[in-house]
Amino acid sequence: QREYEAFKFLFHKSVPGHGEVFKVVSESTLQPRDILLLPMDTSSGLSSSSFKHTAVYCGDGEVIHFQTKHLNPCSFVNILSNSGRISKEGFKAMKKERKKCQIYQKKGGINLNDFHSKVREAMNSKAKYHLGKNNCIHFALYLLGLMDFYMQ
Repeated sequence: QREYEAFKFLFHKSVPGHGEVFKVVSESTLQPRDILLLPMDTSSGLSSSSFKHTAVYCGDGEVIHFQTKHLNPCSFVNILSNSGRISKEGFKAMKKERKKCQIYQKKGGINLNDFHSKVREAMNSKAKYHLGKNNCIHFALYLLGLMDFYMQ
């Protein structure tokens, strides 16, 4: 079930009800709590058209995201489960590196105090990355109060 939630977000156009939760917005209306769906880092050796990476805009030009710490593309085991890294990065730098992004906003908004509290908590936490059970999509949805994320 948990694996399905991440794929449901990625392939939202084929899942009924996605439009009831999120709407696509433009970069000019970017707000803290917006989810960014970007091509995977091509230096990882994975196809950027097949896999997507998710980050969340925090405001002040920063995004927060969760990714594997030491991804070895030659090892399928490392792709499935690895130590993870929660970090902030500049939005413009990330977009420049990954070339483009789609921006999704939760309809009805969120409690920004809760969001910022979760961001602060996450920045001081560790988490184990798992492709299906604890990935960047789970992390982004957790920050918006839509899903659990497993931190250590």
